[in-house]
Amino acid sequence: MDFPELILILFVALIVLGPEKTIELAGKLGELLRKVRETWDELRYQMYLEEINRKVMEESKNLEEEAKTEEVLEETNTEFMEESNSLEEETKTEEVLEDESRTSQDATDGTSEGTKTKAD
Repeated sequence: MDFPELILILFVALIVLGPEKTIELAGKLGELLRKVRETWDELRYQMYLEEINRKVMEESKNLEEEAKTEEVLEETNTEFMEESNSLEEETKTEEVLEDESRTSQDATDGTSEGTKTKAD
């Protein structure tokens, strides 16, 4: 609505309603506009809060997912280290057994070296 149209409407209202009723109507319209603005501002504020809340919830969800991922990685790493240590122990045990079997059967006839020297 342009300014000249507004002036024309106010002029017609002044003529139809008279000066006292026009002032009273203007006051009521002012109160109505103030309430509409307050309601609109409150609605915008609520929408703003909901948007912030949504972002916080998304961030919280992302952090929880990251924490779960880190937990799974730590568990996997722990399992891997345990398996690696177990394999190292098995390898050492096998090496020790192989060394013992080599030292106890040095003679060509299958008897141990210590037994051979006692028999000689």
